[in-house]
Amino acid sequence: MKKVTTSELMNKGFVVNNGKWTYNGKLCVIDFYTEWCQPCKPQLMILTDLSKDYDDVEFLKVNVEEEYELAELFNIKNLPTVYVCGKDTKVFTGLTQKSKIQEVLKSQSTIKV
Repeated sequence: MKKVTTSELMNKGFVVNNGKWTYNGKLCVIDFYTEWCQPCKPQLMILTDLSKDYDDVEFLKVNVEEEYELAELFNIKNLPTVYVCGKDTKVFTGLTQKSKIQEVLKSQSTIKV
């Protein structure tokens, strides 16, 4: 999992227009978290584990306290929040089971696990 800043994330295929974002990049998973969030810790472990199975997917993490403008742009209201961005975007809020995220990744990934 790579921690990214707002500018780094925007260089990965996100385009902002009139306060809305669109995505035109490689399949990626973005974990929005804070250091003090208790459910964020097991969520990070789940995503780190998943990242080992999906070489074609970029796994990123964003600390919402450090990147508050990005959190606002993505409308982050609860933690953790996980975005799976690809041909479709799926958003998970709260601690999400590995199987639910894996199901979305399998449907959008070119490598089937």
